[in-house]
Formats: sequence, structure tokens, C-alpha cells
Amino acid sequence: MSAVVRGLASVAVVALLASASASSAAPDALPRSTTDRADDAKGPQVHALYVLPSDGVDRALDTNGTIAASFANWQRWVRAQTFNNGVRLDMFRGELDVTFVRLGKTDAQLSARGLSLWEALEDELRAKGLVRPGKVYAAYYDGSSAVACGGAAWPPKVAGAVAALYLRSTFGPGSTCYEPERSRAGLQIMDLAILREVFHAMGYVPSCAPNDTGDGHVSDSPRDLMYAGDEPWRPAALDVGNDDYFHAHILGCREFAESTYLDRGFGASTAKLTVSVAGPGRVVSTPRGIACTKRCSATFERGMRVALRAVPAKGARFAGWTGACRGAKSCRVTLDRARSVNARFRR
Repeated sequence: MSAVVRGLASVAVVALLASASASSAAPDALPRSTTDRADDAKGPQVHALYVLPSDGVDRALDTNGTIAASFANWQRWVRAQTFNNGVRLDMFRGELDVTFVRLGKTDAQLSARGLSLWEALEDELRAKGLVRPGKVYAAYYDGSSAVACGGAAWPPKVAGAVAALYLRSTFGPGSTCYEPERSRAGLQIMDLAILREVFHAMGYVPSCAPNDTGDGHVSDSPRDLMYAGDEPWRPAALDVGNDDYFHAHILGCREFAESTYLDRGFGASTAKLTVSVAGPGRVVSTPRGIACTKRCSATFERGMRVALRAVPAKGARFAGWTGACRGAKSCRVTLDRARSVNARFRR
């Protein structure tokens, strides 16, 4: 086994040793699509995939908000590390674009590829015409592997565009690598594991980095997102010491601070909130901006937490929220990106 795949396989050893407690509602999810929808923005970006083997059980992770929540979790983590920048994501009308793919091979056939499972996934995705130049594909593969929790390309040494998380893989005493409900509740370590694979597929860590292990990882701290070594992986920082791949600025060495995949606040420091109202009532916001009885939108500072209040008309009652808020209780929306909320009233 090469050093690069040893590092990828090591994710399994620590997959569920820790999870952050930050709680957040699951982001909106678009209806299922088997194609890559029109992009909101141009340029290199990361596209989400929900991939099943031919005999895999469909858990609807693309439409129930799980994958959108996982992306939001690790994107929030990246923004905290990069002065509110992030990774440019493939969005469609303000929501994460996730493509659903059912492959032609069974889970057993694919798992037999061992450490090259991600390559088997990429081969099938390319055969279906789903891999485009200028994109990295974060594949949430709802299948198993006997050797790892994830794997990815590492260009230019290992060509490819797929970064994969193997959701049904197990480690230790049969613990599952990825538990979907944890992402819906907040950041879990496997959200950072798929981010780690995404960074590999973007070409990090470059071989010219001072602490490179020779296989796309660094050796200086187990707190580094890209660490591989003898100590347990405890990801807490993007490039510890800023000396390898983020703000290291080593001449001729790939640098994430200058990457075309870096999203500098989506080109703006604001985010749009759209509210749709059905039935006799209105919705108002704190701070001010939203006040409508049909459909309206307002732009707020990115990252702001906006409270929405449902006001039924005389003789009517509030029936509940859908979209970025759910249920009939209070609605508070964190605008880390464009969000939409629906309010329903009944007589």
C-alpha cells in the first residue's frame, strides 16, 4: 500500500472519536436530480454527489438535507479558518446542487477494488458523462469498503477529480464510518474527512511543502486537516503554522490562499433571504427587511442570524414553516448563504 492511500485509510481509525457540538438546522435541499444543474457561478467549484451501488439502499441523503448539512458544516469550518473565505461550491438557485447517481456495479464488486475504490467510482461517473473539467466531485458513496472510510485523487501525481466518503464502511468493533444524523445535528469529524479528501482532489498537500510526508499529507501536527502519522487525527486547523499549503507562499508550490477553488465570500459580504407566504397572514423579520403577505426577499450581512415572526390574520392560525425553518415554533435563520423560508397560514 502506498503512503498516500495509507493516509486515506487512516481516517477509519479515528472516524467517530470526536464530534463538535455546534447545532444547526438542516439546510434546504433541492428535489432529486440525476444531472448537474445549471451553475449559479462560473469557475472551478466542488460539486456534490449522492452515489449508490446497483444494489444499494436509497436513504435519500440528497433530498432530506443530510448532504447539504454536511457541506454547510465543513464550509462553515473552512470560513472560520480563512477569514470568512471558503471553498467555491456548485450551487443552483442559491441551494447546494447534489446529483443522484446509481451505478451499474454491486457494492461487492466495487468494494473488491480495495484502496482504488474511488477510482472505480470515478470510472463509472465518467462513463455516465458526469465528470466535467474544472470541478472536484465530493461523492457521498452509500456503499462499503473493507479498507478505508474514504479516498481521493491527488493531482498531479494521482490524476482524477473525485473525492469520496464510503458511508457504510466500518472500523474497530463494527462502528460505521458515517452516521448521517450527526451531520444534521452539527459538525462531525467525518464532515472534515470528506473535506480532507476534497483538498486531496484539489492537489493538496503539494510535494514541495516542507512538512509533506511524500503522499499528500503533513507530519507536523495531528491537529492539521491534512495530517497523517502515528498520532490520532484530531483536525482543528487548516495548515498548522501556515507553513505548508495555506498562506505558506512558497515559490512554485501550490497554495490554497491563491487557489481558483477559493471562494472569497462568494464575491460579496451579504446573503439573500427569501420568504414565501401561503394563506391569510404575514411574516416580519428582526432586524427589519422582511415584511410581506405573499413573497419578498431582503439582503442581510452574511453570517447574520435573522428572526422571523409569523403573524396570522384575524380568524386564521399559523400552520408552520418549511425550508430553512421547520415546524411551527420560532424561526431563526443563519445567513451563511442564500436561504429561503416558507410560511403557511390556515383559517
